[in-house]
Amino acid sequence: MAGRPDPGRIRVLVVDDDLMVRETLIEYLASADDLEVVGTCSDGAEAVEAVRADAPDVVLMDLRMPELNGVAATKAIVELAPAVRVVALTTFDDDESIATFFSAGGAGYLLKNTRAVALVEAVRAAHSGLSVVPPNLVSRWSPARALATPPRLLPREREVLMLLSRGQTNPEIAKQLFVSASTVKVHVASLMRKLGADNRTSLAARAHVLGLITSKGDETL
Repeated sequence: MAGRPDPGRIRVLVVDDDLMVRETLIEYLASADDLEVVGTCSDGAEAVEAVRADAPDVVLMDLRMPELNGVAATKAIVELAPAVRVVALTTFDDDESIATFFSAGGAGYLLKNTRAVALVEAVRAAHSGLSVVPPNLVSRWSPARALATPPRLLPREREVLMLLSRGQTNPEIAKQLFVSASTVKVHVASLMRKLGADNRTSLAARAHVLGLITSKGDETL
């Protein structure tokens, strides 16, 4: 899958020992025009060599694999290519697994039940330099143990984000918050800038991924 790098696309390497999972991830990622899967690997040792050969921007890394596990592979990749962002994609959500992965230099931690749109947004967020941890893990995992946190939002921005995530339009948000629609537009633009989103759908999805709001649209920060 590797080819001449396209500077306008995020190059992604998929690492998982399950062929079906790899194929599913490729399908998910192919739905985004700004993402390009440059390769797939079935174990950590292959992943390290693929990073050396294909220079991906983001690696989606399974943790439990033969030969070289995801944590060891992540550490090797970060040492080899510090600019590469490695995001765990696993079924394990215990504190020890999370802490070990971040200690190895991981940039994000996702569970395999993550929805396709949230997965795509997580790749974009990781590439932009944000730390990606889903809300259910953030809520029980001490922030002091994280290497990075989502951007801090102003109180009014949090209110706008919460209502926007519920599908409300700018005029509807303005009416509920007793402000003008133009003021809401300014807040939405600020939110997009802070979260690195280019439309309302990706803004809401990225906010969910980063733990800024829950699946019910309630703010968490």
